[in-house]
Amino acid sequence: MVLGAFASPVQLSTREISSNLLQQFELFSQYAAVAACDQNINSTHNKLTCDKNTCGRVEADDTETIYVFNSTSGPAGYIALDHTKKLLVLTFRTSVSVEDLAIDEKSDPTKIEDICPGCLTHTGFWGYWQDVADDLISQIEQATKANPAYHLAVVGHSMGGALATLAGTVLRNKGFKLDIWTFGSPKVGNYQLAEYITKAKPNSVYRATHYTDSAPKAPENVPGLEYVQSSPEYWINKPLKEEVTAEDVIFLEGINNQEGNAGHGLNATSGMPDANHVWYFGPVQVCEYPADFAYDALP
Repeated sequence: MVLGAFASPVQLSTREISSNLLQQFELFSQYAAVAACDQNINSTHNKLTCDKNTCGRVEADDTETIYVFNSTSGPAGYIALDHTKKLLVLTFRTSVSVEDLAIDEKSDPTKIEDICPGCLTHTGFWGYWQDVADDLISQIEQATKANPAYHLAVVGHSMGGALATLAGTVLRNKGFKLDIWTFGSPKVGNYQLAEYITKAKPNSVYRATHYTDSAPKAPENVPGLEYVQSSPEYWINKPLKEEVTAEDVIFLEGINNQEGNAGHGLNATSGMPDANHVWYFGPVQVCEYPADFAYDALP
């Protein structure tokens, strides 16, 4: 890795997003949010729902969970079909359980040379993905064959966004055509990994950050791993609980750019808990606390 890549990121360009892309961000943020609802990760063949009437875009569609995953040794989430929009959606839940929170802290480096040369990633995130990788890849293969007209989207908020980034990268390497939608995702690895994700063709990684949210600034660097965010970034330059318009979402290019979220607010260590982290195009805590919520970890 060339250290100068950190000091002098590629030339930045900024522009607002389209109203159509805003609607997609709103939809997929709700897909990320409903992964924290127990009813969506504990049974299959149900319509996706939430508990607080704040996932209207998802509930308006004809949806059906076709596979769910939730265990104490790995991540939680679901695979769903959106028959209205012809989508196949793989969603990872945000950090909820004690096990999830422990995974967040395992930030030492793991080599993933089979993904890309020189790439290092977060040991905890990678291990969590590996726990479900074989099953999910098999399920996605079956679902895409059964629904060839449906487009694959890999989605997640917070830790779920980190898992979505890694899972989407692996699935893309296996030949799947997909989009990755993340909200408040922490960094997942080194410069080489960020560059590999950034240069994927077509570039269809929609990484949203909100205002001063501290989570996308995490983890901090550890021995052997300087953490970097990929490009582009879609930065919601608007305070908590205010309606977001297309003009409020700033498109930023540049690996590890400091113009958006990274350059605003507190750093990863001092900034949490951060109310901006649970609000992306609306609230992303749309459900009552899941059964395995880590009450003891509340501040």
